Amino acid sequence: MDVIDIGFAVKLASTAIFVLLATLIAERVGAFVGAMIVALPISAGPAYLFLALDQDAAFIAESARVSLGVNALVPPFLLIAAYVIRKAGLISALAAGFAVWGGGAVMVLATPLSLMVAVLLNIVSFIICLPLSRPLLAQPPSQALRRGYIDIIVRVIAVMAVVGTAIIVGRRLGPEVAGIAAVAPVVWTSLSVVVYARSGGAACSAIMAHGIGGMIGFAMALPAVALLAGPVGWPLAFIVALALCVAWSTGLTFARPYIPLYRIAK
Repeated sequence: MDVIDIGFAVKLASTAIFVLLATLIAERVGAFVGAMIVALPISAGPAYLFLALDQDAAFIAESARVSLGVNALVPPFLLIAAYVIRKAGLISALAAGFAVWGGGAVMVLATPLSLMVAVLLNIVSFIICLPLSRPLLAQPPSQALRRGYIDIIVRVIAVMAVVGTAIIVGRRLGPEVAGIAAVAPVVWTSLSVVVYARSGGAACSAIMAHGIGGMIGFAMALPAVALLAGPVGWPLAFIVALALCVAWSTGLTFARPYIPLYRIAK
């Protein structure tokens, strides 16, 4: 089977359309709601969908287990980048964040984590990072973030790169590497470039800090895929996972006025 074919090009094109629609929605809302939208599986969702069309259920379940372990590194990535960007700028922030994420991803790949251990790692990660993000939540941008066509193109290309990489490594290197590639924080990276250029470090820091809470939904979705892909098939597993992500982001948005963390920050 060829790694790159007509189907591969179609998958990337459909991903670009999906990301474009999501971006057009996100650009009209503020930091918190924008973070909730970006926390949805904008890149991981298409990556997993196209992996499922190429691979069997066991492959998808194994990839989801590895993705869950790597997902525990996203809150530290966001927290570190959110703090550093206020002091040292975008490049230093992303370098620091990816140093943590990349080092952790290598450890996850080298260590066969069980699903339960991966769940516990995520719980610990969010418990530590959420309180530490509180000082950064107090300064969200006061208005919606406005982006231009170049910004949209940057995000579309970035997500297409993740999806393409996940498909290629899934075909050549197996479910573990595919699981890591599928959840690389490329959407957060491309968003940070856009927001930093448009609104500065404080706005970028705020939206990344808000994203930590939003990523809990994705942390709940991955175990669902790992557990359900085999017994009930990947279509139903993906529907349940997406429903969990959407329900979490929506619920958190409506519950925000009643949550002490966000109430204090506001």
